[in-house]
Amino acid sequence: MENYINIKKVKDELDFVNLAITTKNIDSKNKEDLLNTFKEDEFNLENLTSNIQIHSDIVNLIDESNIGSKNEGDALITNVKEVPLLVFTADCVPIAIIDKKNKAIGVVHAGWRGTYSQIAKNTIELMEKEYNTNASDLLCVIGPSIGPCCYEVSKDLIEKFNIILTNCEEKFYIIEEGKYYLDLWKVNEYVLKTCGVKENNIINLNICTSCNSDKFHSYRIHEKTNKRIGMILQIK
Repeated sequence: MENYINIKKVKDELDFVNLAITTKNIDSKNKEDLLNTFKEDEFNLENLTSNIQIHSDIVNLIDESNIGSKNEGDALITNVKEVPLLVFTADCVPIAIIDKKNKAIGVVHAGWRGTYSQIAKNTIELMEKEYNTNASDLLCVIGPSIGPCCYEVSKDLIEKFNIILTNCEEKFYIIEEGKYYLDLWKVNEYVLKTCGVKENNIINLNICTSCNSDKFHSYRIHEKTNKRIGMILQIK
């Protein structure tokens, strides 16, 4: 098994960014693991920037003045070259947001709380404000995370999501044998589309971390592991 995966569409069509998602072979919270995995021409890890993740809707803007700083929040944006942005997940949803026209990027950590508070929308709105981003120019990647096949939740949580998804035409949960399963992928896809992201510019890898716990860290399967998948995105 490789230490990380690339996204073919990003690699083939966007020559100004590098995007990688780490596998179970390494712990993305361990910088030594990252240094041993990635070459300098892939990611400038001296400028690696991540958040203190708190399951919020906070988006932090990274410019020349705060590269490498760690603040509370669950999304990051930048238009600065050679600044790798990193989010940590282990069942939560990682989302990469790439502005092809203005050459700006964002990464999002969306658990159920972040998904409910529409942190992906907050990220796009801040990119629109700071970089003149137009959502129709965005390419978004939804990385490995717990799928609707495995993410059992309470009926109360489903009803909570019902309040904000009144216009969602697709069903965002499954009921099987009296159990409720939330589809965080579908909810985040819906949020992205309501922002104006084109459907064919949303790449959902459809990789469930619970089903694929032999390849990716899973908080539920691996007994609340402290190890994390890393989604890392950089402008070259």
